[in-house]
Amino acid sequence: TPNAAAVTAAVVRNAAREEQGTGDEEEEPQQYNTVKLLSDDDPRPRRNPKGELWTGHDPAAEEDDHAGSSNSWWRKTRMCFEVESICHRRAENEWFYYTPRGSKEEGRPPPLQPTMELKSAPDKYDGGRDKGDKRISIKVSSNAVAGSDLRFGADGKSFVAAQSKDECRISPVKQHIVVQSLFNDMIGEFYTRTLLRLFKLMAGDAVTAAAAKTREEIVQFYVHVAYRNKKMLDGHKLLLSGMQSSPDAPEARSFVDLFTEPAEDGGGDCHCYETMVFCGYDTFTHDADILSEDLEPAAPINLRNPAGSGTDDNGGDDDDNQAESDRNDDDEEKSSAEEDGELPVTGVDPTLKYTLWSATKVGEDKGKSGENIVQSKCGRDGKTGPEMNKCTDWHDLRDFLASNFFKHYPTLERDLVKHRRKRLLDAGAIDEGYDGDTAEWTIVGLTQRSYRRAWLNLQGIIDKCNESFENTICVEVNVEKTKSPLEQLVLHRSLDALAGVHGAQLTQAVLLPPNAHVLEMLPWVTDYIRGKWVQTTHTTTPLGVIFHNTDLNHLGYSLDRDSVPLCKGVEEAELQVCFMKSRKKFLWESRDFNVDPRAVLDYIGKFVLRNTQQKTQPCEEMEVSLGDRFVLYNVHCTRDGNKVGVNHFYHDKPRRASNKGKAVKLNEPRVKLKKQSSRRN
Repeated sequence: TPNAAAVTAAVVRNAAREEQGTGDEEEEPQQYNTVKLLSDDDPRPRRNPKGELWTGHDPAAEEDDHAGSSNSWWRKTRMCFEVESICHRRAENEWFYYTPRGSKEEGRPPPLQPTMELKSAPDKYDGGRDKGDKRISIKVSSNAVAGSDLRFGADGKSFVAAQSKDECRISPVKQHIVVQSLFNDMIGEFYTRTLLRLFKLMAGDAVTAAAAKTREEIVQFYVHVAYRNKKMLDGHKLLLSGMQSSPDAPEARSFVDLFTEPAEDGGGDCHCYETMVFCGYDTFTHDADILSEDLEPAAPINLRNPAGSGTDDNGGDDDDNQAESDRNDDDEEKSSAEEDGELPVTGVDPTLKYTLWSATKVGEDKGKSGENIVQSKCGRDGKTGPEMNKCTDWHDLRDFLASNFFKHYPTLERDLVKHRRKRLLDAGAIDEGYDGDTAEWTIVGLTQRSYRRAWLNLQGIIDKCNESFENTICVEVNVEKTKSPLEQLVLHRSLDALAGVHGAQLTQAVLLPPNAHVLEMLPWVTDYIRGKWVQTTHTTTPLGVIFHNTDLNHLGYSLDRDSVPLCKGVEEAELQVCFMKSRKKFLWESRDFNVDPRAVLDYIGKFVLRNTQQKTQPCEEMEVSLGDRFVLYNVHCTRDGNKVGVNHFYHDKPRRASNKGKAVKLNEPRVKLKKQSSRRN
């Protein structure tokens, strides 16, 4: 057990865990006795895999059409575990299998109905704040199958067992997909850890949105948030709606609702599902007649380091989340099972029990269990050169989502014009007699939050913006005030540009229209407090990676000391003492901020409007149009009169001072590196 000082330090370091809220106002985190919680008496469920690591479905069986789908994409990865013809009685949390109607007479393959258990323990905790959600728990035996005594209804969508009076309804949706990943309550983490991998699985070998034909199947998605003090948000529902094209596809649900809420159809307590797939879990096998808790720990040969996690955006562990994420991703490429011995047999064995534990991601790298689900390095690790400038992972995902949004929400085009018109009316830019389509107007959204990281001088900048430019208005964008996924989509898709401080609220920039603009303001951070990953200018920020090589123009702007509304009037020599007295308020993710209005006005006038008027600028002009406090992470410009290409103009990597007791402004202007560019027509 760590001593109290070490625990306190660890909890302070971990306090950065970011609430990527959308659609709901965030709550203050509950305080706990962290010394007790991090001791041997910690009551939280722990991820403690036992048995042998399952390596996935038998490739030879992938062609079998168990699920009635022409593309059982979840069988491409060991991270997705499938069961069929399964029922749930919510009141007692009782799970059992059933024999599908007519399956024996029609000679269909037997359904996948193994003995399995899904554990509630998250892969990782954040200090003393998070609680594992023990309400989410599944135990089902391959022997618990309701069979010959079932009396099916005339439509075959319900049945009653002879020994039971309650009716069990079979969902009209054939495929129910549960997705889980580390910290997926945060929208940025969900986008990178779950959605990109889900897209790659569903798209198959076709890695572009055009080649990956829009999916017409109706799927019910669930998001498994492993922490009880976290929740699913409208942002999750919106992004998952972009994975399906049909307007009849149901809205994604929180997985915990199956265990705690009455059925949405108002039916009884028993509900059944033809196919249920659990993605984002490490599955371990052992003898079916032995309880998971009674087994010895799994052999190291079959385990990656389960403690490793890392984050793609806004995480919170130790001193540098992005560095940890990179290290873990590198570690995961070294499959100990591949190096040290043969892997267990693939496929589902009815004599074994399968225990599912929350993992860090939905998919794995090629080389682990023979899988080919790519862990994207696109835009990561500070890598440059032709290879990094040709990767299209984030572009393909954004394009895929957009194409589905317009099919999933048939009124979207009209909704966008209506919303833009209302914005212009509210700003007094047009009157009721205006009958245009608003295309001649530029609308710039400035992000605001209700709980923390509030933009203190936002209204003043909006006023100056609306006085400074013709046919241009600035508006507040606050997702915490929206009431539905569609409202969030319209809010962002109706903008031409979005600007805000690094963090969750900029994740929704992936919803912007084609060739839109994003300004990410980088918090001011000294060298005696963690957070350097949020101000990188020598490569993309952890958040900015999702814009890499997309059609979006992504810029960064380094905020300075004046942006911090703390310790005003304090001498430079006393600043560190003053800041550290209010350390929690000084952490970048907790403090409110101010922005120099000139920075926003320069960005709009010299970049957004110039790009809008000229369509694209020559790269030489773009490089010098803004000051050195700006960094051009991902921009589209022309070079030597040739076709438009995506370019990346990074700064030199910063150098730290040797005197750690002295504050160092890590985001001061630096000489720019030679550009990195690629061509895309």
